[in-house]
Amino acid sequence: MSETKPTGKRRLLTERRLRNVGLVLVGVVTLVAFAVSSAALGFLWYADSRVNRIPEDQTPDIVDVPEDPLDPINVLILGSDTREGLEEEEEQFGSPEMVEGERSDTIILGHFDPQEERAVLVHFPRDLRVEIPGHGEDKINAAFTLGGPNLAIKTVSRLTGIPIHHYIEVNFNSFRTIVAALGGVEVCIDRPMIDPMAELELPEAGCYQMDGDTALAFVRARNVEGDLIPDFARISRQQQFIRAVTNKLFSLGSVTRIPELVRAVAGSVRTDHALTVTDLLDYGRELQGLAAEDPTGASTVDLRIVPGLAGPSFVEMTPEAEALFRRLREDRPLGDLGTAPPGEVPPSPAQIAVKVVGAGRAAVAARAEDLLRDAGFIVLPGDRRPPREASEIVHAAGAEAMAQVVAGYFPDLTLRQGGRALLGEADVAVVLGEDAP
Repeated sequence: MSETKPTGKRRLLTERRLRNVGLVLVGVVTLVAFAVSSAALGFLWYADSRVNRIPEDQTPDIVDVPEDPLDPINVLILGSDTREGLEEEEEQFGSPEMVEGERSDTIILGHFDPQEERAVLVHFPRDLRVEIPGHGEDKINAAFTLGGPNLAIKTVSRLTGIPIHHYIEVNFNSFRTIVAALGGVEVCIDRPMIDPMAELELPEAGCYQMDGDTALAFVRARNVEGDLIPDFARISRQQQFIRAVTNKLFSLGSVTRIPELVRAVAGSVRTDHALTVTDLLDYGRELQGLAAEDPTGASTVDLRIVPGLAGPSFVEMTPEAEALFRRLREDRPLGDLGTAPPGEVPPSPAQIAVKVVGAGRAAVAARAEDLLRDAGFIVLPGDRRPPREASEIVHAAGAEAMAQVVAGYFPDLTLRQGGRALLGEADVAVVLGEDAP
């Protein structure tokens, strides 16, 4: 297990017409931050005064929030690549005059359930074939381009049968801002990742302290060598990054950064007319205690993707997609629906629960767990039983693909199937024996 941590190169994003698919993650991070703590109340009120709200008559399909505070709230989160508000960065990203219009290639439905104490974030593939009201069949990301926020709201609501209570949109510069406010985000990868189109250059496997530009390139990249289905591979990386960020936010030391996070994003989000910081606090308080009760964040943030099969031009929904929507509507357990990408695309680390077992030295176990957290895995509490002779990776029945993803970070370890006596609730266990360095 190498401790080498190559420095991530800071890259300027000069490709002016590349669509910004990662900016929506700042909306997710902001909501998670609100859910973790309400200590920054004064800053939240400050943020509320700076939020750019969409007039009520421009989002008529937003529905009133339920009166019962324990009822779920559904939030549509989109990223916009509009250049409005950019001044010093115009040479880097292009001005509003140079790049006209708005596009959204990343669409996430957030389902926040205070009673079940969870937040489900469902990614929609940008090429998903849907019926856009008034426009016929098209890719789902065309809804925002054709009719702005309300048509996107209407399209997602009709597709899923789920009412949309709030809308959050983030601008071009927000993602870099939130990463800077976090002090950068360390992300570990299991292979080189280079995409000239996105200006991503991570030349070797290892851990990178990503600044805003590098992180933005990481979540936007869709031409990385080795990606089997680029859009699904990109969603996998986005989920990996979200999990790495939530792992950081759920750590005790990062809670103190929440006021800075609020200040950083205050002027860059656009919301429906009714969304206030008080609303965020109301259901955020229901989740905040989970940071202490569940330091993994596994039960707090559940990442899913709409099940579909990629074709030449469209992603076609499978029957499992309707099953996922139905269970969300009925607040039933989701099972494995939406956890696995299609075909041969490996599962995202964000979907894999891992624990470290049998470390003879606490420092060895801590180093392995830190690596897994920074790689975006769900890291369950470890098992400090006496070490075995040899290190290995043990996986549950049917979790071979997950074990292969974990093995990318521990390439010298062999894989075998094991039972729940060793694994507990984990999909995969990294067993560190007496030979662990």
